[in-house]
Order: sequence, then C-alpha cells, then structure tokens
Amino acid sequence: MRITIEQPQLLRSLQVIEHAVNDRSALPILANVLLETKDQELVLTATDLDVGVRYQLPLTDRPEPGAVTIPARRFSTIIRELPQEPVTLEAKNNHTTIVTCGASRFRIPGLPAEDFPIFPPIEHTTTITIPQPTLKALIERTVFAMSPEETRFILNGALVKASRQTLQVVATDGRRLALASANIAGGQADFAVVVPSKTIRELGRLLQDDEDPVTIASLKDNQVLFRFSAEGGSASGGGATITVITRLIEGQFPPYDSVIPAPAPSVLTCSRALLMSAVRRASLMTTATSQAVVFEVGKDALVVSKESPELGSAREELGAVFAGEPMTVAFNPEFWLDVLKVLEDDSLSIELTSPEKPAVIRQPNFLYLVLPMKLA
Repeated sequence: MRITIEQPQLLRSLQVIEHAVNDRSALPILANVLLETKDQELVLTATDLDVGVRYQLPLTDRPEPGAVTIPARRFSTIIRELPQEPVTLEAKNNHTTIVTCGASRFRIPGLPAEDFPIFPPIEHTTTITIPQPTLKALIERTVFAMSPEETRFILNGALVKASRQTLQVVATDGRRLALASANIAGGQADFAVVVPSKTIRELGRLLQDDEDPVTIASLKDNQVLFRFSAEGGSASGGGATITVITRLIEGQFPPYDSVIPAPAPSVLTCSRALLMSAVRRASLMTTATSQAVVFEVGKDALVVSKESPELGSAREELGAVFAGEPMTVAFNPEFWLDVLKVLEDDSLSIELTSPEKPAVIRQPNFLYLVLPMKLA
C-alpha cells in the first residue's frame, strides 16, 4: 500500500475515528487504526468491539491497494506535528509503515491487518433518514439525562424510537427524564433501540450542521448503523462518509410514558437566562452531603436560595409569574443547569404542582421532567 494525502485531510480523518480506539484492551490490535486503500478511496477504521467508526475518503488518484494497522495515538500525534504538506504512507511487508512529509521521515511498526476485527456486513432490515442537524439537536437535548451508574445498565444509554413519522430520543437516570422528538419522512418502518451512551456522545460530536441526511439502519446481531457525510462531504457521493456501527443495550427500557403527568395549571414563568445564572450562583454553596437548592415560588417572584452550615448562604430573587399556590421546592441544581443550557427561548414555563411531585418543562417536541429533593 502506498498513498499520498494532504496533512489536514489525514489529520481530520484520524480525529473522526480515534474515539473508538481502545488503548486499555487486552487485545493490542484494538489500539490500532486500520488503513485500507481500495478502488479510489482511503478507508480508516477503529473499533473497541462495542462501537466501530469508519471514515471513507474519496481520492483523486487511484492508490496502490493494500491494508495496514498502525498504533492510533502515536500515528495521530505524529501527523498532528507535521507541516500542512502532502504526507506519503507506504506499508512494508513486515507490517511497518513509513511516513514521509517534506524532510521528515518516520518508521512505525504495526500489526497484521488480518488480525483487525471485521467490520460487520451492512445488511439492514429497517432504515430511516433524518437531517443531521435534527438528530444532533435531539441528542444535545437528551444526552445529559443518561445515567452514569452501572447498576441499571439499561439507563446507560438513550432510547431511539421511530414510530408514525416521528423519531424520539429519550434518556433518563431515574430522577429526571428528557424526551426530544422530530418529524421524519413518511413510509419508514418503526423500531426502538437503546443506544449506549458512548455511541450517543460520539454521534453528537461527529454530526454536522448541514442538511445532508443521516441514515439509521437496524442490523442483525443486535446492532444499529448510522451513516452520514463528513464535513464538506455527502453521504450519497462526492465526499467523505462516516459510518458508526454499535452494539445495542439489551433489555426493556423503562415505560417512560407512564410517568409523564398530564399538563398542570400551576405554571411558573420566568427568564431562562436569569434562572440559570441564579441556580449556578446558588450551587456554589452546595456540598457533597448537601446538594439541594431551594425554589420559593410566589405570585410575582421566584427566590432561589441555598444555606450550608459549612459554606454560608446564597439568596437571589427573580421576577416571575406563578399561577398556583405558593410553595417551596428543593432540587439538585445540576439537573436544572443541564437542561437550561440546551434550551433556546428565554421565556421559560415550568409546571410545579407540589413539593413532592416532579417539575415539568413542556415545549413543542421536547419534555423534561425532574424529581424534587427532600427539604432538610
């Protein structure tokens, strides 16, 4: 295999796939990236056996065919330090790759390409398409609600559900729930899969803001595929393409519909930006053993406060309108900061029915539910 490619192109390719590399695996091959030249493209692949990322880059000239694996981190570090000039990669018979750029020359030993895990065949049974920015927005509005705790494995990911021309992404950690939805083209089959948190976060990083679509395909062996164009490309041809294949989390996602309350008349209306700032300042007084920030809700005001024996106290009054009986409710401040950062409208409406029942933000194509904490 021998190929010449511009340094910025090669570096971008490596940045796309490097998060799928597993440096800590007992299998040394998983710390490598597979480079293949075939037809008229360069293909880079990385996998940790749970998620695999493939980057297909069309080439102007037909390359010498071949395949080689190279330690991903070392290779990426070297390419990052090279000048923005053409880089030549030449694979030798002893699994060594020679990297040449200008006056620089590196010799990097690798492992046999035959030892690299086979990327699963793309034989899908169900396919939908959705614009990249739409799926990116669904992920951004839900990713923070996934559980980091391993005790409930089914919550370590997000439900991706297609039904009746609607795609939903739902995440919950048992104390809060985020649901975002968007319309999809008609005539597409229904499915529901639980995608691991690592894959969801990786998709959020890789998806672009252009309108080129994402293809989502349900595969055999409990896997799902996401295919879309890279920056400046087109998944239908004429540019670089990214394919992400991931194993799914097995099990039954919680019946989230049953915990979503009906719309309530007790609604607090305030400025999202002002509430976010007040909650952030009050959270400065929280400790590991005393996390709750207090909302005191009245007819024309919202007071956000926190008292801590060790640190002191914070209190801030905001202008607000509340249609309901005055109440005092305590919340984990992080649960509010996470959602307030991803919303766009400054006018915020929150349904508050009692200090024991969940607060709900209900917007078109978005719902957020958060449980209160007990007052000390």
